[in-house]
Amino acid sequence: MISEQQIQEYFPEHYNLEKGHRLELEKMLQGLLHEAKNGAFLEIGLGPKVRVERAKLLKKLNIQYTGLDFQTVCDEHQATLTKEGVTDLEFIGNSVGTYLYNLIRLQRLGRKFDVIYLDGHHTMYTDFPAAFACMPLLKEGGVIAFDDVRWTLANKEKNLKNSEFYKEMYDFSLYEQSEKEERHIEVIIKEYLIPMFDMSIYEKYSLPSWIALQRKTK
Repeated sequence: MISEQQIQEYFPEHYNLEKGHRLELEKMLQGLLHEAKNGAFLEIGLGPKVRVERAKLLKKLNIQYTGLDFQTVCDEHQATLTKEGVTDLEFIGNSVGTYLYNLIRLQRLGRKFDVIYLDGHHTMYTDFPAAFACMPLLKEGGVIAFDDVRWTLANKEKNLKNSEFYKEMYDFSLYEQSEKEERHIEVIIKEYLIPMFDMSIYEKYSLPSWIALQRKTK
């Protein structure tokens, strides 16, 4: 099991995102994808930006792709990629609720993935069950990665813009102020996934705000 000292190295008291942070995260993810050549990749939470170059890399590496988000978001991504000549990617959308039930459906189908990227709602009520639902989907030796480990609802509430893509998706009334100030993804990783599933931080592909956890092989 990972030591407390190692955990603290990845969860420092203060961490500021450096310029070019998103580019650095993309490099981390693409590195993981190169290691998963001929495997399967599950992305949970697609967001507004369609990453065409990443999609082309998936095809080049012969990686089976599955993306989960709202149905409208999935449709937009699929349409854009089709125009770019990238087809045969699987998108599974939810018209109501969250991506949780689609994760359950994937488990019922016996699906397994080499890399899972959970970059969704970032809140306890949404991503705590989603993270646990990912565990049966992750192959031995597989990696699950989380972005926005330092993210808080308090900061989101303070800086939420009317033009933001998912602005209607946050109900701040569900949380007390102290709960808004918690780093929900950090709690999920540090207090649950690492100790309960004996996961280890994959240091080669981890940053303070982006953590990759690797499942041990038996």
